[in-house]
Amino acid sequence: MLETCRTSVAANLRSWITASPRIDKDPKGIKEMLFFLIGVFLAIIFGVVTMPVIVMWLGWLFCWCILFYVIQSSVYKISEYPRKTRLLGAIVLAVGFIGVFWSTARGQWREEKAAVLEGDLVGAGLAINDGKQHGFPMLQIGEGTTFIMTPDGVADIFPFFRDSGVRIEWGYKGPLLTTPVRDRNGNLLAEITRNHWRVYPQYCADKNYTKEVLEIKDGAGHVVLQVRILPDRIRLEGEWWNTEGNGIRLLGVPNPTPAQGSMVVPLSRQNQHIESLIQPIFEYPGKDHWREFRQDRLTQ
Repeated sequence: MLETCRTSVAANLRSWITASPRIDKDPKGIKEMLFFLIGVFLAIIFGVVTMPVIVMWLGWLFCWCILFYVIQSSVYKISEYPRKTRLLGAIVLAVGFIGVFWSTARGQWREEKAAVLEGDLVGAGLAINDGKQHGFPMLQIGEGTTFIMTPDGVADIFPFFRDSGVRIEWGYKGPLLTTPVRDRNGNLLAEITRNHWRVYPQYCADKNYTKEVLEIKDGAGHVVLQVRILPDRIRLEGEWWNTEGNGIRLLGVPNPTPAQGSMVVPLSRQNQHIESLIQPIFEYPGKDHWREFRQDRLTQ
């Protein structure tokens, strides 16, 4: 009896194998399975491997398109539709994918941009060095006092301390700023080198920026640098400290007049003069409000 059952099972198994389509005789099926496995593999890669948000979401959109291709090739009734109809369906589904996930992708992209530790203000690059006199860009403190440089100019203006000063010069695409940014304890929060900026997160509490504007906060949450690159000038407010706890704060006044457009406030570790702080022009925290200006501080 047992032997009869074994014989019957073996016969049925041979019959099923014989009746089943052989993979090597179905190249279309192989192609579809290959595309499906590639799509699954890439979807996992885009979900696990660290990469820019834009690349990740473009990858998932590509995987979505692969999945639709496999479905429309495999499902009998869909594959019978004209090519143009299937193409239109693919476009509609792709647009639908973008519509559903756009908000999530945009939020992740904004968080990614807000978290970067370095970037370029407009015009970042080399200074003009052709041996000719080009003068120096104008420097404006806040929205008030403007310092106009002579044709000969000076390379380092406001050399407050030995290693804390401000340098401006003309670049090939506009004015350039170079300066360190320190806190009251002498720790380097950030540095700007010819409009290329870099922050050090262990001392920099927050920041916000656009292509033209950069604002940096120290560990106490106070703005210690605010710079805007304009075509003919650099608008600047900030604090400059030495390693001994002495500092200078330059800032504009709320309602500048020809007689008073800016203030110079001497600082020390004992007296931060919090009654005369630089007012932020961005909304914070930066990760939630990247590039968002405060409505009461919008300037041209």
